[in-house]
Amino acid sequence: MANEKNLKPGSHKLTVEEQSRGGKKSAEVRRENKLIKDRILERMGESDWDTMIDNLIARASEDTRSFEVLRDTIGQKPKDELNVQGDGIEIRVHNVE
Repeated sequence: MANEKNLKPGSHKLTVEEQSRGGKKSAEVRRENKLIKDRILERMGESDWDTMIDNLIARASEDTRSFEVLRDTIGQKPKDELNVQGDGIEIRVHNVE
C-alpha cells in the first residue's frame, strides 16, 4: 500500500462510482479472457499440443524464443534483478512472474 503521507490530499481516493466502473470493467475483461482461453483449449486436441511441444523442442537449439518458452514453462525462468546505486541509495527491482 502507498505511504499516505507522500500522496497529495484527495489524490488516492476513488469515488464509489469510479470503483464500481473499475470493478465492472475488470470483470468484463476477465470474462473475455476466459472465453478466449476456453475456445482455444476446446479447439486444440491432445495431438495438437504434442505437435506444438515437439516443434518447440526441435526449434529450441536454433531459436532463442522457443528455448525461452520451454524453459519458462518448466519453471526455470531466472529472476530478473536490476541494481541501481547513487548517492548511497540502492534500488532493487525484481521481476517475479
